[in-house]
Amino acid sequence: MITRGATVVSRMAVIFAILFTVVACGGGGGGGDGFIPDDSSGGKLKLILRDSDGNETNTVTSAAPGTLEVSMNGRSDIVVTTTTDIGKVLPASGTALTNSKGVAIFQIEAGDERGAGTITSTATNKDGEPFTGTLRFQVGDSGLQLGYFDDDGDFIENEISIEPESTLAAGGNAQLSVVILDGDGNRVTTAENVRFNSGCIAAGQATISPANPVATVNGQASTLYTATRCSGSDHITASLVGASVQAMGSIDIASREANAVLFLSAEPQLIVLRGTGGKNRDETSNVVFKVIDSGGFPLQGMTVDFTLSTYVGGLSLSKSSSLSDGEGQVSVTVSAGEVATSVRVIATVDDGGGQPVSTVSDLITVTTGLPDANSISLSVSDGFVVENGMSMDGITRTLTVSMADKFNNPVVDGTAAVFTTEYGAIVGSCFTTDGTCSVEWRSQEPRFPTQTGDDFVKTISSCPNSGACPEDLGYTRGGRSTILVHTIGEESFIDRNGNGIMDEAEKDLFVNLTEAFIDNNEDDVFTPALPECLASPMGSAQCIAGFEETFIDFNNNNAYDRNDDPAVYNGLLCPPEGDGVWCSRDLLHVWDDIVVTLSADPSWDINLVRGSQVAYIADVYNNPPPATSGVDLSTDGNCEILGEKSFEVPNIYSPGAYGIPVQTAAKDPDDETTGTVSITLSPKDGTKYTEIYACSR
Repeated sequence: MITRGATVVSRMAVIFAILFTVVACGGGGGGGDGFIPDDSSGGKLKLILRDSDGNETNTVTSAAPGTLEVSMNGRSDIVVTTTTDIGKVLPASGTALTNSKGVAIFQIEAGDERGAGTITSTATNKDGEPFTGTLRFQVGDSGLQLGYFDDDGDFIENEISIEPESTLAAGGNAQLSVVILDGDGNRVTTAENVRFNSGCIAAGQATISPANPVATVNGQASTLYTATRCSGSDHITASLVGASVQAMGSIDIASREANAVLFLSAEPQLIVLRGTGGKNRDETSNVVFKVIDSGGFPLQGMTVDFTLSTYVGGLSLSKSSSLSDGEGQVSVTVSAGEVATSVRVIATVDDGGGQPVSTVSDLITVTTGLPDANSISLSVSDGFVVENGMSMDGITRTLTVSMADKFNNPVVDGTAAVFTTEYGAIVGSCFTTDGTCSVEWRSQEPRFPTQTGDDFVKTISSCPNSGACPEDLGYTRGGRSTILVHTIGEESFIDRNGNGIMDEAEKDLFVNLTEAFIDNNEDDVFTPALPECLASPMGSAQCIAGFEETFIDFNNNNAYDRNDDPAVYNGLLCPPEGDGVWCSRDLLHVWDDIVVTLSADPSWDINLVRGSQVAYIADVYNNPPPATSGVDLSTDGNCEILGEKSFEVPNIYSPGAYGIPVQTAAKDPDDETTGTVSITLSPKDGTKYTEIYACSR
C-alpha cells in the first residue's frame, strides 16, 4: 500500500491525575476521619492501565504507551516499585512516590518483544507493612508498518529500500533500509530492532554490517549488505523483532569469475599397480582442488576439467569434469595402471572470459609398493659392540629396518618385517611407517652355539703372538651374533629402457635370490647346504661354524631352495605377457642381516707390538672395545710420547682388535734409565684397564 503525505510526529504521553472522592461515614458513638482505615496486616495495591485518552486498557504498543496508576488507599509519600516481564517501565528506576491522593504514576512502553505479560507493584507503608498488586496486560503491534519512503515522500509498505537498484557487482555492497510507522502513519519513537535475512546471508555467502538485529534510529533500520560469495538473485526479508510485520526485496548479483584453481590434496600419494592392491595397498588416489574468485572466496557451480600428465600403463581418471560444491571444491579419483610411473592431475577452469586457468596436483607415484632386494637395510643403535653383552642380561639395542621399492620410494605403511637373531633375544616383527620400523634386541642366553658350546670358538690365543691382534680369527668367532630381517618383496633388476617393467631383453639383468637364512658363520652362503657340509657336517671349521644355520622356508616344501631352476626374475614388475616365460610375478623373501658383537668385558687384552709400535686392544675373543670408549697414553720416568696421547674408539663392525699408534722415546738420551708407558682403556660403561710397557729408546 502507498500512504500519501505521511508525516513524522512524536506523540507525547499524557498523564492523567485521578481525583478521589472521600466520603465521610459517621456511626453511632464512633467518630471517623473520612479515610479508608489501614489494613493492619498489609494489603493490596490497585493497578489500572490507561491509554492516552484516559480509558482503561490492557494493551500497549510502540505507538501507544500506557499510563499505569498504582493506588495505595490514599497514603502519600510511599515508595512504590514496579516491574514488568515484558515491555519497559518508566522511570527506568522502576520507582515512584504516591501523590497526595495515594497514587503512584508510571509509564509502560512496548519494548522489543510482543505478547502477554504481568506488571507487579510492591510497597511498604510507614509501619513496615507490605503491599502488593499485579496486572496482566499485553504488548501488541497496533498497526505497525514496515517499508520505506520513495523520492516523492510516498511510503512503500512491505518493501525494503535497496541502493543501488542496479545489478550488484560480484563482491559488491548495497544499502538495505526500512522505516517503521505506527498506526497513525508516523515514525515510531520507541527503540525497535529489525532482522535482515536471505538465502546468501544464511549460507554465509553474504554479510551485513551492522549484524542482526539492527537497531532503529529515528524509526529507521539500515545495514550494509556485502555479496562476498553470492551470485544470482538473493531474496531478502526484513522482520520487525517481536512482531509479525515484514518487508521484502531482491538483489541481483553478477556472477563471480574464477581467478584460480588450487590443489588441496592427493590421498594417498603412493598407489600400487592395478591388481596388486590389498591391506594398506591402495590402487587409487583421491585428488581435491578448489576454485576461488579474485577475492580468494570459493566459487560454487564451476565446471572443472581433469586430465592426466601421462596415461602410460592404463592410468585413468574417474571422470573428465566436475562441478564445484559450496566450498568451491571438486575431486577426482586416479586409478593405477599396470606400469610403475609418476603422474600429476591437471585441473582446468574457465575464468569467465573464455581463458583457461589451470593447476597441477602433487606427484602421485604408481609403484609396486613392495620392498625390492637392494632397497632393504638394517641398522643398529648405540654401536655394534654391546659392552658386557657376554656377561650381563638385559643390555639392549634398537634394530631399525628401512625398506623401499624398485623406485626407491618408501614401501607402503604396514609392511611387515620379521626378525631372527643368532644370540640374545629380539622382538619378532614390526610394521613400517614411512618405510621404516624398529624392534628391540637384548643380551641374554644363548651366547654360544647350542651343539658345540665354546669348544670351537677362537680366542686371542689363536693370534700370532697369543695376544690381541688385528686379524679376523675365522671360524668359529666368539660373541658375534647375526640378526636377520626378512619380508615379502621382489628381486632387483636393471631397467635399461626405463619403462618400469622387466622386458625380455632385460631377463638376465637381475640378482637371483635364494631363500633367506641366518648366516651364523658370516660366509654369505647357507652352509648346511654346501656339498662338503652335507657329506660331513662337522668335517671343517666352516661347516662346524655354520652347522646351526636355519633358513626361512617361503614355499613350505621343507627344503632350502636356491630358486635357480631356472633362475628368473621374481616380482610384480614382470609384465603379464612375460609371466612364466622370461620372468615370474610370484613374490619371495627379500632380506638383510647385521652382526652385533657381545663384548666379553672385563676380559681385555692390550698388546703392544714393538716392530710397528701399535697397541692392539681386544677382549678374549679378539673383538674391539665398544664405540666411544677412551684410550689414553701416559709415561713415567725417562720416557715421552711422540704423537697423540688420547684416542676414542670408533664404531667398529668387523672382527679383530682395535689398534692405536704408540710412539715413545727417552726424554734424555744420555740418561741410561728406561721409563715406562701406560696404555689405559676406559670402556664406555665399564672398569678401566691398564697395561704398562717399557719405553722405546
